[in-house]
Amino acid sequence: MRAILGMLLLALAAPLLAIDASNVLIVANEKAEGSVDIANYYSEMRGVPADQILKISASENEEITRDEFNKDIWGPVQKYVLAHDNILVIVPTRGVPLKVKQLATGPKEAFKGRDFASVDGELALVRFGDYDIDGIVENPTLDSKEHYTLESKIVVVCRLDGPTVEIAKGLVEKALISEALGCHGESFLDTRGLTKDDGYTQRDDIMEKVEDSWKAAGLPYVHDTKGPVFDLSERAETLHYYGWYAGNPGAWKGDVKFRTGGICVHLHSFSGSTVRNIKANWVAPLLNWNATATYGTTYEPYTTGFPYEHIFWDRLVNGWCFGEAGQVANHLLSWQAVFCGDPLYTPYADGYVELHKRYHDALIARLVPNKDAPTPIDETGLGLLASVQKLLQARADGIKELLRKDPKAALDAFNDLRFLVSDMELGGWLSELSGPFNAELERRFSAIKSQIKEDLTDTAEFERALVDWKGLPIYEDLEKYRLELVEDQEKAASKLVKKAESYQKSKRWLKAWSEASQAAAHKFAQSAVDAQKILSELKADADALKEMKEDSDKELAPLVERAQKDLDKNKPDRALKTLGTDWRWCYPESDQYKAAEALAKKIEEALAKDS
Repeated sequence: MRAILGMLLLALAAPLLAIDASNVLIVANEKAEGSVDIANYYSEMRGVPADQILKISASENEEITRDEFNKDIWGPVQKYVLAHDNILVIVPTRGVPLKVKQLATGPKEAFKGRDFASVDGELALVRFGDYDIDGIVENPTLDSKEHYTLESKIVVVCRLDGPTVEIAKGLVEKALISEALGCHGESFLDTRGLTKDDGYTQRDDIMEKVEDSWKAAGLPYVHDTKGPVFDLSERAETLHYYGWYAGNPGAWKGDVKFRTGGICVHLHSFSGSTVRNIKANWVAPLLNWNATATYGTTYEPYTTGFPYEHIFWDRLVNGWCFGEAGQVANHLLSWQAVFCGDPLYTPYADGYVELHKRYHDALIARLVPNKDAPTPIDETGLGLLASVQKLLQARADGIKELLRKDPKAALDAFNDLRFLVSDMELGGWLSELSGPFNAELERRFSAIKSQIKEDLTDTAEFERALVDWKGLPIYEDLEKYRLELVEDQEKAASKLVKKAESYQKSKRWLKAWSEASQAAAHKFAQSAVDAQKILSELKADADALKEMKEDSDKELAPLVERAQKDLDKNKPDRALKTLGTDWRWCYPESDQYKAAEALAKKIEEALAKDS
């Protein structure tokens, strides 16, 4: 009896365990393409029982009415959850509506009178009991140190969603791989350095606490505190990202690609108003740029309605999963928050460094059968590794099959796979897989060299190859060719710079600009730096700017007019020949330069249509 009592006391004293696959209800919309497929895939890869997939029939639109929500989503989901005490997590898949539109028409206060909400913010309350939809519900589990249980009365809601079905499925893949083999890369925190005593400064101060968690976990990171939104496209690669405060990534001048495992968030009022349109707000673009997980808000949340990042990251680096860390950081329910990603994703489990090493050794033993037996690991690890092995093997098999049909597409798929597992020390397995690509790589490399031979500045494909083919056997050939290219470009660029300097001295501004622009296009040449200096000096000279603009317009106007006439006659080939490419070396801020640029794009589209 004493032994039994002792065991009972130990059980009561032990910390509650985190949620797992047995606690998950997946909700799929039968009307939406891919929704059920995503549900089945998640069930298979995470081990969620098949009878814990609930298929509903709802609108395919992201925004629905309150009546539609109550009838098609709330009703069937609540019925299932209340009948199954094990359910602590709800996972809507792509196609389940995102938000409930405003119904009330009366006077509005900050929260009162506003019944719009995210679908997920309402579903979190399916066990809560009666509540007023006109406003907010304070989250009783905010900043809790306890994992979710039936007694919490709040359910974790986290969706597998995104711009495409493939991206939504990819959230599962990237979470599993990172959980097994670790997150690698440098993270970026972008605060604003605010000092004024107001709500914005208070939120900026909260954001700065993310650094404490990253530092405590030993994560490499950069913290920018300047006012403007940092252009993340200036960085080669980024893992985790947190920043604010812009309506969309317009401040980012180029594309971004996040490292596998990255949790990437930008705080803005309507950051999650859509998860499908990659040109709008933040959640969809971040997912399109390879984020493994993100969160945002569907309508105006106010600063207190956006999940608190310092709480989120504190829990995450202390071994919590994405779903639970997000929900305890979410101050307001029946409100605007939406979390996208695998709720079970646990990137920093206790002892994760050693854990990832064990998982890596065991995975290599499975992928390359002639290795030693897998390292013994716990049952959860066995299930995780089985899923990772399965998805990696499926990728490899798909690439091999594609190689027979479309070598170029196969190589692109192989490079995607290499990026997916970069820095995860799977080089031996990837080398074996790369064998069949040698002939295709040689063919593409030959085409690249021919392209550059025609135009010494046409190096975009070669620059991509230097990034994408790193670590492959052919990379040594690329390095040798790069040295040759440096020499060839320097010969050409140095001559152009001398001409530009001469024209600059004689104040023939457009000629100087043209020669310097051509020299700067020789990116591998040292003289390209001197060319950029000349361009900067010309930009700083008001007289030069005025003359360059006038001369560019005068030179390009008849050229653009003739090429436009050719295009109007449905002769894009002739239009291309008429316009040529030398217009690129005129002053880019002139009206006719912009006209030539727009016309060149139209000609390209017409040629593509004809082909």
